[in-house]
Amino acid sequence: MPAKTAPERTRGPIIACGELPVNPGTPGLLARLAGLVGDSPRIVLVIAPEQPNDEELELEAMLVRAGYPAMSRHMLANRASAEHRHLLDQIEQADLVILSADSPLKLSSLIGGSSLARLLRRRNADGLAVCGIAAGAAVLCEHMLASGSQGATPRVGGASLAPGLGLTNRVLIDQGGHASDRLGRLLAALALNPFALGLGIDALTAAVIGSDNAIDVIGSGGVTLIDPSEMADSNAADLEPGAPIRITNMRLHALTSGARYDLDFRRAID
Repeated sequence: MPAKTAPERTRGPIIACGELPVNPGTPGLLARLAGLVGDSPRIVLVIAPEQPNDEELELEAMLVRAGYPAMSRHMLANRASAEHRHLLDQIEQADLVILSADSPLKLSSLIGGSSLARLLRRRNADGLAVCGIAAGAAVLCEHMLASGSQGATPRVGGASLAPGLGLTNRVLIDQGGHASDRLGRLLAALALNPFALGLGIDALTAAVIGSDNAIDVIGSGGVTLIDPSEMADSNAADLEPGAPIRITNMRLHALTSGARYDLDFRRAID
């Protein structure tokens, strides 16, 4: 469950962002996201790459081009990195924390149960904006979509779940690969437990969950939202691994920039 918010506090935005290629539109999207928390936000960038590469430098450079040169960058090399006092002190003072990773499991294995994870949960409940980019987006959820298969047809074992950061328990997020693959993985996950909503996020696109429990879509792509609350039938429990799953009465919404969706009442907001 997300950390409880004190009566006098407002929960900070939870920002799930798709992949950000080196693209002329990327700085503009980053500027809009950072602008959600003010004109001169104090930004902490936390990176967990599978292997040391230039992508973290490219992300930092794109933030600078977006107009936010004042930031602190930290690379998580091991679990001890998530206990560093300097990092924790900077997050205490931050307005926006950005989590970026190549793999959801890589990031969750580094921060799960750490002082960093507990601090992010507490500070988000107190108003800190937390943004997950690429695989970092999946980690924002209580139930993290860790991996899965390809193809639009949901299959038994086509989605693997693991504990995430737990900033929200309302959604499952998939931001990787092709839209059809995201659809299959999310349907496979929701067929087993139709509690949460499924969000499939395109590159150069973000879904922002505000303190009013509404999703705002920003960017040049789209967000596929799957609502399983009226699911009538699923035979997932009766099948062998790899078999296609029958699911009926699932709702699907295709949301683009400017669209809003109410998580409490599960409906689009005009």
